[in-house]
Amino acid sequence: MSNLSAVYRNGQVFVTWTEAETPPGTTFNVYSSVKPFGPRARPGSALVLARHVHRHSARDWWQDPASFGKDAAAAAPAGFVIRDGGEPLDPSSGLFVHTVTEKTAGRRFYAVTVTGPSGPEDRTLRSGRNALSSAVAARVAQPLPIWQGPGTLPREGSARGSALVLRLHGRGGGVTAGARSSHVNCLWFADAQQGWREGLAFKFKLNVSGGQIQIVPMDRVWVGRPVAESWDGRDHCPAINTWWYGYHSEIYKSTSTPNAIAPNYTERYLIALVRWGQKYLGADRNRTYVTGGSMGGSGTVALALHFPDVFAAANAHVPVYSCTRPGRGSARRLECMVGSLKDRRVVTSDGVPLLDYMNGAATIRTAAIDTPPIFSCNGRKDGSIPWENNPPFYRAASDAKQAFAVYWNNGSHGMSREAPDDVKAWGRRMLEYRLDRSYLVFTNCSDDRDYGRGDPADGDLIGWVNRGLGWNDMVDARDRYEVTVTAVYPGIGYPVTVDVTPRRLQQFRLTPRQRVEVRVGNAALVGCVVDARGLLTVKGVAVRGEQGTRIAMRK
Repeated sequence: MSNLSAVYRNGQVFVTWTEAETPPGTTFNVYSSVKPFGPRARPGSALVLARHVHRHSARDWWQDPASFGKDAAAAAPAGFVIRDGGEPLDPSSGLFVHTVTEKTAGRRFYAVTVTGPSGPEDRTLRSGRNALSSAVAARVAQPLPIWQGPGTLPREGSARGSALVLRLHGRGGGVTAGARSSHVNCLWFADAQQGWREGLAFKFKLNVSGGQIQIVPMDRVWVGRPVAESWDGRDHCPAINTWWYGYHSEIYKSTSTPNAIAPNYTERYLIALVRWGQKYLGADRNRTYVTGGSMGGSGTVALALHFPDVFAAANAHVPVYSCTRPGRGSARRLECMVGSLKDRRVVTSDGVPLLDYMNGAATIRTAAIDTPPIFSCNGRKDGSIPWENNPPFYRAASDAKQAFAVYWNNGSHGMSREAPDDVKAWGRRMLEYRLDRSYLVFTNCSDDRDYGRGDPADGDLIGWVNRGLGWNDMVDARDRYEVTVTAVYPGIGYPVTVDVTPRRLQQFRLTPRQRVEVRVGNAALVGCVVDARGLLTVKGVAVRGEQGTRIAMRK
């Protein structure tokens, strides 16, 4: 290799080099040092930034259909565009992108070595060839996505005060070549916490209009090999889906290890995109939402429950709420990325068993804080999303008095197209919630239908929980809380009774066992006691018409 070069831009150092012809299986290693490398030095105590960088890493694999399908025909190689409006890199060359940290800030030298297919690493450094002779000055700053194609990245602060919606797609997709290039317009290079190695390339579509920022990321990660040990043939390609979670930390080698650590790399990447949208574009931190269908619906539920301080509300279509039962059922989705979950230990980077982390029913049942309201829908005959896991989640959300509404029918994976218009409008309803505004949780509604215990034939074939319930004219003050509870949808039968629990209180703070006076409609004041969790539930509120019923609380 030769012609090593490095340049700093927007919190990242872009290292490029020219590769000589090398055999398949060759990888590269990237080093950083505060001291210059001698004429024929070795890395010595230099900091290792990355290993296992594949050959021709400057190739934009997103533009090659063969990256995404084992039987797809390969496209002509194209290089990454790493500067707004710039020319593509030589696809036969090398690229590594380092996100600067406090440890690597300042003036530093960079070097790259080669490891052959069977090793060992050639650690010889030659100044001016594979080691820089001049230092690169860098500092910690907000990384920016690199604009792809026509147009320019929106200016800093250009969407100040806008809502931000993260939209997650279903399984598959990812090609960004030819006619599909309009599907994405941003390229993002991940830091060391967002992938199995630092500098992995991700793409997403950004749209800023109408007071809203929409970020539509592509869930594909480059692992450099077909994951042949996966049970799902669709993952026998070098760019895999991650179920919007993450994957085995050594996926570049194999997922078939005695035990496994499977960090939530993809979740970290998604939160980084959200924080960029908030910090750089100026999105309102109180109005961030997540939505998606199928695999995207599953990611929607998981993100909402894992990051309740980020998302104000969520809207999920045909999601998996909990990944359970190793070897079959919904847990098989994760096994494509982490290997078998049966008879071995698979944990997150925090040591939490992966199936516990991805158990939405357990998470919402035990959550110590207010979780984002989740609007959802499911089909009893959905062959991709087993019905058996749905009722336990519905029940857990109700038991925990967390905000949740669901509609189901006897349909399959595309059932959301058959939902009533008021249910389809839940995507807009989601946008009414804010992190800095209280909301109501509804439980035990007399209008709810029977979802059964998990057998697709058990319970009402078409039904819902908390359909049409809402509120208006809320007052959240230090000494009083007032709100009008409403129940409206086409065909509803009055009266409707429901238990009401205020959540995400801003001013009207409550403590366990505190006594509060409550008036429902024109009834007399009644003394109520806050429960051990700090929640006050007003039971059996009767809504007799579209005008709703007023509730008033006083300390």
